[in-house]
Amino acid sequence: MAKEIDVNQLSEMLRGDTELVDVRETEEIFKYGKIEGSRHWPLSSFALRDGDVSKTRPTIFYCHSGLRSLKAAEIASAWTKQEVYSLRGGYLAYLAQKKLKHPEFQGK
Repeated sequence: MAKEIDVNQLSEMLRGDTELVDVRETEEIFKYGKIEGSRHWPLSSFALRDGDVSKTRPTIFYCHSGLRSLKAAEIASAWTKQEVYSLRGGYLAYLAQKKLKHPEFQGK
């Protein structure tokens, strides 16, 4: 079963051997950016890639606001014995924690 984590927990977990996966669509990454070091695995192609989830280390999924990543984490938890997490609030929470402006609101 997948668990939700917050941005503080994300920062802590990324200090270890953890995989970070962005499940947004390609256009969203080009438009808004991504968390450095994350791997791209769009939720739309998720069912085709069950072998891609790590079998050796915990995986954290994130999306724009946390809904798609929770779905991805729930699906992936059936594919591995490793811990699987979803970032609560997604990329928006990450930007807020880092005090970064969402690219859509730059200059406003």
